[in-house]
Parts: sequence; C-alpha cells; structure tokens
Amino acid sequence: MTSKTRHLLTFAAIVALAALAPTASAADHGPVVRASGSLVDLQPASEGPFDGARARVQIVASAQGSHALLQVKGVGPAANGQSFGAHLHVGPCVAGNGAAAGPHYNTDVLAGVVPARVSDRTEVWLDVSVHDGAATSTASVPFVPVAGARSVVLHAMPTDAMGGAGARLACLPVVW
Repeated sequence: MTSKTRHLLTFAAIVALAALAPTASAADHGPVVRASGSLVDLQPASEGPFDGARARVQIVASAQGSHALLQVKGVGPAANGQSFGAHLHVGPCVAGNGAAAGPHYNTDVLAGVVPARVSDRTEVWLDVSVHDGAATSTASVPFVPVAGARSVVLHAMPTDAMGGAGARLACLPVVW
C-alpha cells in the first residue's frame, strides 16, 4: 500500500467518523471525548516502538452507541508492517506503570453482567497496523463509555479473541 493510499484511507476514516456523528441539536450526545499528545511510556527501561510517538483519539456518541478514531504518528521504523493491540482501559496512564491503567473498559463488567462477555462489542478495540511510522484505526460499539480518567493502551501484539494483546507498551491519557 502506498503512502498516498494510506493517507486517503485515513482521510476516508475521518470523514466516515464525522458522518456518524450526530448533527447539532439539544438532544445530541455530541463528542464524548477528544485527547491528543505524546504517548506515555509504560516500559521506560526498554526501547519500544512508541517511544517519542504521539497519538490522537476521538470518541463520538450516536444513536447506535459510540464511534472511536485512533491515530498514532512517529512510530519507530522497526515497527513498520507490524500490528499492535490498542484498547480503552478504565484507569489513567502512569509512566512506567502499565498496571495503573487497569483492565479494559468493558461495558458488561461495569453493568455487573455475570459472566461478562469479552469482545469488540463490549470493549473498545482499536488495533493498529503501522505503515511509514503512522497508524489509524476506527471502532464502533453499541454503548457510550462513562466519563472518567481513562486511557488508550497500546500493546505488544494484536488483540486475540479473548481480548489479550501482550505487554502494555504505551498509553494516551483520555479524561472527560
């Protein structure tokens, strides 16, 4: 895939997300959150692909639930062609402490559903594939995340069917 094609796909994802956003009125949920900045290093003792990278996330509420867009730039060249899990977590970003981000944000867990389902319908999974130092991902879920001190955590591996994605490498604080 060429750089031009990737840029066109990124633009198309942004346009699609904007189209899913409700039109302005008093009854609309509107944007839930926008956050951007340098990624917090969760493993400072080792060099990682997201050291020095920046990210931006936007989550927009709609009548169907919510729609998320994640963009990452400045990823190390060794990560080109690789995929990484990325998820909304319940806790904050704390440099050097991946556990502080807590578990994945799971709507079943928060609602007290037992047993809680783990899937891309109960959690916000935003796995990214890196090309030319950048990655973009979108996800739509049938719920709107509850406000709080949250984070988007980037993991070492792609997400598996049970939501696992390996070590926590970096995160973006998301507070609303």
